[in-house]
Amino acid sequence: MARVMISEYWDHGKKKAIRTYSLHDTIYPPGLMKLNGDMYIMPGWYKLEKHEHDIKLEDIKHVMPKFLKKDNNLNIDSNKEYKVMSSKGDKEYVVKSDSTGSLSCECPGYGFRRRCRHIDQVTKSLI
Repeated sequence: MARVMISEYWDHGKKKAIRTYSLHDTIYPPGLMKLNGDMYIMPGWYKLEKHEHDIKLEDIKHVMPKFLKKDNNLNIDSNKEYKVMSSKGDKEYVVKSDSTGSLSCECPGYGFRRRCRHIDQVTKSLI
């Protein structure tokens, strides 16, 4: 979700506070929108006060989010199967790796979330 961060400092020469704005955690560039006489920094719907309506797009700094890179340094063999016991110990699930090194599991949790503890267990054993 987009966040608008505000920094404020006092300029004694101008006798007023100076505000700077930065937009964080969004891939979308900042924009300004007028709606019913109010002005907003978009995305994020930050409502500007009336005395702040003289802001320009150049005044808003855009900080791109940092994307985590997938760790491809695991020793996952392609087209291999790993057998993992269920948490109750009464079933055995098969975790399969495909040609790209991605893991999939046949448990119900993986079917809903595309993530499960069985894949985590195989990943930890390969590190």
